[in-house]
Amino acid sequence: MARVMTAAAVFLFLLVFLLFSYVRVQEKRALFFPSGDLHTLPSDLELPFEDAWVLSGGQRLHGWFIPGAGRDAVLWLHGNAGNISDRLYHAAAMTRELGASSFLVDYRGYGKSEGRPTEKGLYEDAAAAFGWLVKEKGIDPSSIILYGHSLGSAVAVDLALREGKGARGLVLESPFTRAGDVARILYNGLPVDLLMSVKLDNIGRIRKVSMPVLVIHGINDTTIPFSMGREVFEAAREPKAFLPVAGADHSDCYMAGGEVYWGAWREILKKRNR
Repeated sequence: MARVMTAAAVFLFLLVFLLFSYVRVQEKRALFFPSGDLHTLPSDLELPFEDAWVLSGGQRLHGWFIPGAGRDAVLWLHGNAGNISDRLYHAAAMTRELGASSFLVDYRGYGKSEGRPTEKGLYEDAAAAFGWLVKEKGIDPSSIILYGHSLGSAVAVDLALREGKGARGLVLESPFTRAGDVARILYNGLPVDLLMSVKLDNIGRIRKVSMPVLVIHGINDTTIPFSMGREVFEAAREPKAFLPVAGADHSDCYMAGGEVYWGAWREILKKRNR
């Protein structure tokens, strides 16, 4: 009997170990989908731009600085797939509608940037990009909006709590509550989050952000449930605003929202960090 119980315990231990190892390997494969193909350049859209190289934790990051007519600048922290070239049409529309400069930077492992993506690495990359805007371009932190889309929402929240505290405001588009919640959806409710190393915790950290916050979410988002965007908004401090975009999926809020979308951006550009 004792031998049977020992064998069962060993089997259970091996099963848990294998499941743990599988989740740890799969979480990064499921989270990061970088592409090295810069399929569109700012010049293709007749946008003036500057190639930028930022040093982050020993890795060289590549980005594009697109100057606007005004003093404000938007630091783009993009989602988990592709690279900065996938965000150019959106950035072109922002330059046209808001007159703000845009700094699109690829995390390590994305586009032309060196290295491999990790949660900690992405946080470091965002801080380095913010520092580049301040030191190299001479932009006052109070004129910088931190903009995070999808995966980038957690990166932007981290930045707002660290080096980017003095920024004008925080815009989160299509945000999730935490990585573990998304994983549970992908794995049909299984508590795989208990074995994950990646946290990306928006719901727990947004409560500590003191700058103005704008949350934007497509009502028809098929990637991140609309309800998660609402939860993140409700957890944030005042001053804050929430923009549900009818007819929008995960990455087309600016197209579906039109003037309402840009109106919400103009409102946060009017605000000042406390």
